[in-house]
Amino acid sequence: MAKRNRSQFRIQERTAKKRKQEDSLLEGSAFQNVPEDSMNSTKNTSWDEEEQDYERVPRKNHSDTSDLVEGLPIKINGKVERNLHKAQEKPRKNEEEEEDFSDSSEDNNSADEGQEEPKEEEPDTEEKIIQLKEDIADLVTKVMEEPEENTAALARLCKMVESKNPNTCKFSMLALVPVLKSIIPGYRIRPLTETEKKEKVSKEVSKLRNFEQTLVYNYKNYVKKLQGLSKTPSNAAPIQVSLGILAAQAAKELISTASHFNFRTDIFTLLLRRICKPKISTDPTSIQIIKTFETLLNEDEEGSISFEILSIFNKILKTRNFNVEESVLNMLLSLDVLHDYDPNTKADEYARAPKLKKKDRVHLSKKQKKVRKEVQQIEEEMRTAEQAVSAEEREKNQSEILKIVFTIYLNILKNNAKALIGSVLEGLTKFGNMANFDLLGDFLEVMKELISDTEFDNLSSDEVRKALLCIVSAFSLISNTQYMKVNMDLSKFVDGLYALLPYVCLDADIELSYRSLRLADPLNNEITKPSVNVSTKAELLLKALDHIFFRSKSGTKERATAFTKRLYMCISHTPEKTSIAILKFIDKLVNRYPEISGLYSSEDIIGNGHFIMEADNPSRSNAEAATLWDNALLEKHYCPIVVKGLRALSTRSKEYSK
Repeated sequence: MAKRNRSQFRIQERTAKKRKQEDSLLEGSAFQNVPEDSMNSTKNTSWDEEEQDYERVPRKNHSDTSDLVEGLPIKINGKVERNLHKAQEKPRKNEEEEEDFSDSSEDNNSADEGQEEPKEEEPDTEEKIIQLKEDIADLVTKVMEEPEENTAALARLCKMVESKNPNTCKFSMLALVPVLKSIIPGYRIRPLTETEKKEKVSKEVSKLRNFEQTLVYNYKNYVKKLQGLSKTPSNAAPIQVSLGILAAQAAKELISTASHFNFRTDIFTLLLRRICKPKISTDPTSIQIIKTFETLLNEDEEGSISFEILSIFNKILKTRNFNVEESVLNMLLSLDVLHDYDPNTKADEYARAPKLKKKDRVHLSKKQKKVRKEVQQIEEEMRTAEQAVSAEEREKNQSEILKIVFTIYLNILKNNAKALIGSVLEGLTKFGNMANFDLLGDFLEVMKELISDTEFDNLSSDEVRKALLCIVSAFSLISNTQYMKVNMDLSKFVDGLYALLPYVCLDADIELSYRSLRLADPLNNEITKPSVNVSTKAELLLKALDHIFFRSKSGTKERATAFTKRLYMCISHTPEKTSIAILKFIDKLVNRYPEISGLYSSEDIIGNGHFIMEADNPSRSNAEAATLWDNALLEKHYCPIVVKGLRALSTRSKEYSK
């Protein structure tokens, strides 16, 4: 070890002290009786000591060694040299220990965020994860037991969601869902006014206000964090993608019970953006989110929630250019608030109570009138506090909802979004009777364009179904309009159905819907999603025929004859049940148009010329010159019920001809 150095200041101080002692001896005549030799020796001794003291003073070193610590000497090239190094090891070790402690306790309030980043990227050990779960469980228990007393624990949980540690973020985010579902009140919390903040209230009221404001603040931050995580792209890191999925699931669980609470618009936007994608099969939460929205729309009796969802949905659809899947649009079919809406009735007719005559009124004194007025005012305040929706507000919501629904449907038809046409036509069949005259004309014009653009040369099974849905929806819009006498030209749809009959009868799935049991095609790897309409193509065909000849004014003798001839041609290709249903329809048609019976006999020809079988227009086919020679072939049908029906029709035709 090196010899301990003494500072120059201490040596000079000791030297000055000795000089003072010697001066005091001289002043006090202490050396008067001393011999001269002794005085000289004393003088020499003092100078010797001064020289020794001077030698003991450390030499000045221009290199600053105050921060250096001398270690064991080392030998370099045969010479022993001192080993000096900086004394920084111990403070650095203390800093690392403090950082490890802060990371293990998950303290997110650390001031130095830069030092936490490399520590948070390291994988957590099993002990840390167990300790983290225990800490979160303790905070959750405190909030669940006494939420008004433990607002700090709630704030700590919400702060942990913002942690950069994936485990801390995930566990705290999922733990907050049941906590918020249990402590959120059954009303929406509004911000306090300046007057309410200044007024003096009781301790309980102040405590409740503090809890409500803290809850809203933390809930807002929590929702913002969920929004940020849910926007994670699918090509991001796997940890971030999993956190985005968990955020969507947390928002879905939260909105199912807190749809009345604050910031529901943000959660609706989060979830709708999540499912409004061209392909939602990659997102495991998409089906659950769609079911959640269907439940909300079905259980909404007031219309405020449905109106808010549809407003956001309409904006997102326009932004995405209607490039979404059909199952997303099918959510609109779950709207239950429109089941009793009648746009043709006026609200004033039932909203205003009938005025009583003067003789029927009850006489009240001024005091009684004052009491009644106070009671009415209290009831009005209670109704406002409970957020009850009156009949006028509900009708207003219904009107706005219906307007948005028809706007969405009309824009989809105009943009010719082929993947959504089936769902739109199904929705028009359900809500079309509520449309006004202007919208009715717009829808019919768009549907006419769809039928005109259809090429009846080589139609696929899906195209046949969409054409049938378009025809049925168009006639349903007219037939369901009870309060308007509509007389429109629907010949375009009649001609389209006539041209569509050969493709319908040749369709192998004419009697199958998505609810039917069938084996998957082993050669087809694509997963075909079913349409929302559960009706089969055979049922749609019969509905369209019924609308044309029995529910509208489109049916004529000429069209009935042409359709009968073409339906007989279809029976030879259709399955058993469809053939029986078509024969029953022809029987019903013969009762209304007895002239059809002339087709069963070659002797009684109604018209001149030849029947044009290839014509796709019933008026150009010259069906009156046709003969039902198909009847002779169908008498050898494998189904005895079909044969029996054909013979019955032949027998009835002979009776009509007489």
